[in-house]
Amino acid sequence: MFKPLSLLPYIIFSLALITSASAHAVQKEYVLKAGFLYNFALFGQWQATSENTSNFLICSPDSQFIAIANAALDNRKVHNRNLLNKHTALEKAALKQCDIIFITDKTYNLWLNAYTDLELENTMVVGETDGFIAAHGHIRFFLSSSKVRFEVAPGKLKKAGITMSSKVLRLARVVEG
Repeated sequence: MFKPLSLLPYIIFSLALITSASAHAVQKEYVLKAGFLYNFALFGQWQATSENTSNFLICSPDSQFIAIANAALDNRKVHNRNLLNKHTALEKAALKQCDIIFITDKTYNLWLNAYTDLELENTMVVGETDGFIAAHGHIRFFLSSSKVRFEVAPGKLKKAGITMSSKVLRLARVVEG
């Protein structure tokens, strides 16, 4: 006789495997994106340094991304400054110290609500949500053929006081703001 409850452990195990595989995929994607952010930092030229001159800060309101970036980018330097990844709120005082801000899909709505109060200058704003560049972003990650790609709005970067190397722009899909 078939007992539906006898299948419960198998169903739970299967769901755990699916969830684990999904979490691993997100982790791998965040490692790649952290690497891209590091290269954007290396190949970007900021007109002025942020208020925090001793460290180069990559900030995000997503604590999961910051934890992964900390592991992936340990002991790196950008333009003779120590690279630090910082979990931060989307508040003007906190973000003034950031050189790059990364807005994940999970924090996109927070970004939309906070941006009107921020007026960021000299800070590169990178995201991963459709329409991010139209929502005051400079660079957006997207997946194409299961690979992480990016698009850049060089005019928006220039308005923010940042110039991106032509080496990076050749790899990007260049878009208008």
